[in-house]
Amino acid sequence: MDHTEEQAEKLPVVTKITVQKKRKDRFNVFIDGEYSFPISEAVLIKVGLHKGMTLTKERSAEIEKENYDYMAYTTAVNYLSYSLRSEKEVRKKLHDEEISPDAIERALTRLIDQNYVNDRIYGESYTRTAANLNLKGPQLIANELKGKGLSEDDIAISLQQYPHELQLENAQTIAEKQLRKQSRVSSHEAASKIRLHLHQKGYPSDIVLEVMGEIETEKEEEDEMAALRMQGDKLWRRYERKAKGRELHQKVRSGLYQKGYPGELISAYIEEKEQEAE
Repeated sequence: MDHTEEQAEKLPVVTKITVQKKRKDRFNVFIDGEYSFPISEAVLIKVGLHKGMTLTKERSAEIEKENYDYMAYTTAVNYLSYSLRSEKEVRKKLHDEEISPDAIERALTRLIDQNYVNDRIYGESYTRTAANLNLKGPQLIANELKGKGLSEDDIAISLQQYPHELQLENAQTIAEKQLRKQSRVSSHEAASKIRLHLHQKGYPSDIVLEVMGEIETEKEEEDEMAALRMQGDKLWRRYERKAKGRELHQKVRSGLYQKGYPGELISAYIEEKEQEAE
């Protein structure tokens, strides 16, 4: 036996190939009687892997590369089939699937070339959905796109899908909805809560200012007094356990001032409570 034949005898041999139980399009490959690696049906056919085949280091490396590339690409395509994704999201998905970094890069290059992954298209679509369905403000959308890995340029271009008129319309819809929830607070507190909510939803100061100038947050005196009585009674019950007389009146008065009620209504309320106590 010459040296070449001796080397061939020592090469790893494929001893068994079995179909996986849960995935019929994937196989388990056994080398020299022991499980070695999984392989997809497509790659199995492409590389011509079969029982009894000897594997050189070069051939093993080639099969491993083909297998990882196939897994990376098909996993990404399946992930993209449910929704558009940013490059960062696809990269994380493949990383979580424990696919090799080199295979991830090759898959992303291919997907970007095919326009399956395009951060600008993704950003524009995300902006339209967030604006039209979720009524999010542009600043909140920009922050979310940044978190998804988009560049500043792609974010700026994406936000062009959200014109000023639509921002104003959405902000006004949100403000009016919030206003309906503020029947139990003062006009001043209602306006503060609406402004805060609009800022939290990502609307810039100029939009918030314009909207607050359009909606009517000032209550009729009767409604304002009704809200004051409701909050005043809560404060009264809280403080009367430890305070009486002038001290109690002062604590309640201070609490109502902080909630934005005008002095004359607060005084009228305190007088009412004094009359009740007589």
